[in-house]
Amino acid sequence: MQIPSKPPLVATKKITLKRSLINVTLSRWSLPLILAFQAMLAWTLLQNTAFQDEGLYIYAGRQILQNWFWHQPLYDRYSYYFSGYPYVYPIIAGAIDMWGGLEVTRLFSLFCMLIVTSCGYYVTNRLFNQKSAVFAALFFVCQGPVLFLSRLATYDPLCLCLLALGTALAVRVSLVRRPWLALCLGPILVLAFGAKYAALLFIPCVLATLVLSTLLKGGWIAMLVRTGMALFSLAVAGTLASLGVIHFDPNMLHALAATTTNRLVIQAYSRAGLLEHVVQMAGLAYAIGLVALVFARKKQALIVLLFLGASLLVPAYHIYKAELISLDKHLGFSMFFMMPAAGYALASLSGFRRVTSPGRYWLSGVAICLVLFMIGTREALDMYAIWPPTDQLAYVFNTQVRPGGGHYLAEQFESSRYNLRNDTYTWQWTGLDFFEYKDKQGRYYAGNDAYVKAVDDGYFDLIQLNYGYNLQTSLLIAKAIGQSKKYDLIEKIPYRDYYGTGFYWIWRKR
Repeated sequence: MQIPSKPPLVATKKITLKRSLINVTLSRWSLPLILAFQAMLAWTLLQNTAFQDEGLYIYAGRQILQNWFWHQPLYDRYSYYFSGYPYVYPIIAGAIDMWGGLEVTRLFSLFCMLIVTSCGYYVTNRLFNQKSAVFAALFFVCQGPVLFLSRLATYDPLCLCLLALGTALAVRVSLVRRPWLALCLGPILVLAFGAKYAALLFIPCVLATLVLSTLLKGGWIAMLVRTGMALFSLAVAGTLASLGVIHFDPNMLHALAATTTNRLVIQAYSRAGLLEHVVQMAGLAYAIGLVALVFARKKQALIVLLFLGASLLVPAYHIYKAELISLDKHLGFSMFFMMPAAGYALASLSGFRRVTSPGRYWLSGVAICLVLFMIGTREALDMYAIWPPTDQLAYVFNTQVRPGGGHYLAEQFESSRYNLRNDTYTWQWTGLDFFEYKDKQGRYYAGNDAYVKAVDDGYFDLIQLNYGYNLQTSLLIAKAIGQSKKYDLIEKIPYRDYYGTGFYWIWRKR
């Protein structure tokens, strides 16, 4: 009789110990390592000067704070046209910028996106399992729009962070015995709406997450109680916020309609072309999410369908409105809601559905994440290079401007005004979107007529054009410059962006 070299009990203990070590490693180190990877990738990969929206929002926040604490005049009605309430994100960004500048302000956005990744990990872990949560986090940080938002100092990272916190809270509420935590959901969602009005599109998705997860975990009574408490807190917080806005700042109602609920599309695109663009940007991500339906059981399929539906809201809205502007960065919102479904699909494809075994095909999931990483980094680089750098432009302007005197017309209005925020005042700057002018005889001009008349009168001390988005207005101003005979071309600065090469043209009054 042959004696086995190892007793079965010892072999079983070794296998069990090995599996325990794998589970401990996943639970303790997976999320911190993924967050570190996200931070390192966004910080080292994406480099550019201030985007026009970054310059606008940060500058607005600085102006509001200076008006509050130093009683400096506020020349612009930001709440009249901003797509988020100017007293939420802009004052945060303005305060950080006063302390540490643009890069530190962008760090705040990175911090918000790290919270989004953590919330997605938590939601996937609770609704599916930990292996799915690891793949969900990997899937998320490999998306181009996510990396882009991680280095963009605008409303979007804060808004998405609050929506992610609301979603994680909704799942948490469905798991705890006492329902009182549901009362915190309303204020978070109202604050997300204040950060960016487009959050209104996703608030029903967060509430639907609460309804479905509570129904699956606790039954109808628990669902009705917790949902009722969440809706009550949302109604109270929303009513208080609305009363405050109507009383102190009713201009916000105009901005809400003009930028979100009744937005006027300036340049309509082909809906078929927009659909093709979405497929190019996020087609593989949506395909992975759909795979989850193949592996999901009945209850899990409901969760997958909910998140897939929520992730389709952004492309559906943009295709319906025939609008391309901001579509790419808004896909970052879609990718958050796609996380749980994609994580479950990748874990299933990798053989990670079984808790006791990592599966033989784990390399397939890693390979898919690697493909997503290569595609996502390319997308993020393209998105971050879509605006031209303005460092050389700022240097030339800094040699020409003087505080308290002079008027400057700039196509790169928001960026230049932000770059020279310590050397000029708000009233000295004019952009190409709209202009009003009154000549020495008291005659009033508006729009293109105002630009032409002001140039003819030599009103502007410096004029900068680069023939970009406002091409027709730029050409009109350039023609007026040539006819006025009052300006000299002093600089022609080359630049390169996503679309190719171009020049900043700068004229100075004689």
